[in-house]
Amino acid sequence: MDLSGIKRSEVSRLSQELDTRVGSFLDRPLEGLWPFLWRDATCYGSRYIGRFISH
Repeated sequence: MDLSGIKRSEVSRLSQELDTRVGSFLDRPLEGLWPFLWRDATCYGSRYIGRFISH
């Protein structure tokens, strides 16, 4: 797709439309149950003789 001919005004219009859609999505009410799993972890690793080793 060649976008070299797209006008700044078109990019601006599309950006505003996208901002509106994203805002509507983020502000929508959450209905029903939304189970979730909370996890917290720290992982680190190192390289030993060219291999990655997880600790």
